[in-house]
Amino acid sequence: MNRFPENIFSQPIQRRTFLRGTSLIAIAACVPLSHGCDEPDPDASAAECSTTDDILGPFYKAGAPLRENIVPDNSSGVPLIVTGTVYANCENVLAGAIVEIWNADHEGEYDTSDEFRFRGRYATNQNGTYRFRTIVPGRYLNGGTFRPSHIHFRVNATGHRELVSQIYFKDDPFIASDPWAGSVKASERILTISKDTSGVDTVNFDIYLTVAT
Repeated sequence: MNRFPENIFSQPIQRRTFLRGTSLIAIAACVPLSHGCDEPDPDASAAECSTTDDILGPFYKAGAPLRENIVPDNSSGVPLIVTGTVYANCENVLAGAIVEIWNADHEGEYDTSDEFRFRGRYATNQNGTYRFRTIVPGRYLNGGTFRPSHIHFRVNATGHRELVSQIYFKDDPFIASDPWAGSVKASERILTISKDTSGVDTVNFDIYLTVAT
């Protein structure tokens, strides 16, 4: 069953093109950070108990506030709760890890203002868990096709390697044509949206970090 609302996935969204040509992919997708700016190898195998990385994307904005609810007032879109646990060494939970997420609005637009709409950070609790309230993001053009709906993650914990990644959603029709979502390394990050006990769409994304060397 396709869980995506028709207003997101059955109608083309006339918004800015994410990348206007394949020659711009490497430049637009990578924003320099302390961990470097190499594009992830889409065919690389994930290490055991290590969440695979993904591109940072061109719409990252530093300084997002610490908050659980990243949905601005009077916004449209299908509510989505994103939860998970951050682990180290396969099974040890990480308290105090900083999980940062950002995503497009329901029309596929990213906010770059100081309001930090659909952007936020969360410090994991003593059980290593985090929780955000957002929406199912809209799609936007990547050259001649749409990028699938996705949510960006940047995760940091003392003594561990920073993780930059993305999650995607099962049954999105544009996963196969996307160079990042369609790669082998993204297969464990294509998640199923289900309903919580109150009937709200929810998705769980457990994160496995590697120890810094």
